[in-house]
Amino acid sequence: MFLAFAGGVAIIVVVFAVAGVRRTPGRIHGGVVPGAVLFGTGWAISGGCPAIPIIQVASGYLPAVITIAGVGVGVVMCRWANGRYFHLDRGSCGL
Repeated sequence: MFLAFAGGVAIIVVVFAVAGVRRTPGRIHGGVVPGAVLFGTGWAISGGCPAIPIIQVASGYLPAVITIAGVGVGVVMCRWANGRYFHLDRGSCGL
């Protein structure tokens, strides 16, 4: 898995260099680190990326519905906890 991600990063670096894309890193808001930790924890618990359960359900493996429901519950709980306790800046994804 690590080599797949490293390969993806290498490819996009070359594409950005060829296309002349220049981006300076912006300020990282407070929700990025806890969000990344929660997202990674969800990947570890479910054993795959969020697209896998959708494919599993489509192929007839119905227990994957529990994982999809968990994603939905997690989103609702995250928004609730942020609004009530954390008040983290959600950046441009604050819909």
